[in-house]
Amino acid sequence: MADTPYYLQYELTSGELVMLTFTEEDDRDGCHISLDMYKANLGAVDHDVLHRIMEKFRGVVVTASATS
Repeated sequence: MADTPYYLQYELTSGELVMLTFTEEDDRDGCHISLDMYKANLGAVDHDVLHRIMEKFRGVVVTASATS
């Protein structure tokens, strides 16, 4: 189904949960892998890093919420 959105929930270093949506499964998976690789090799994933990587994979932020 071409119209099925693909979702990714990701926790930023601050503890904030962000829900992203993608039109392609490969974009979602690529974004997730890139975020995890950034975290493992370069450090904290904040809003700026998230948006830079997310835009490369044509993602859109659906929701963001702080965790307790």
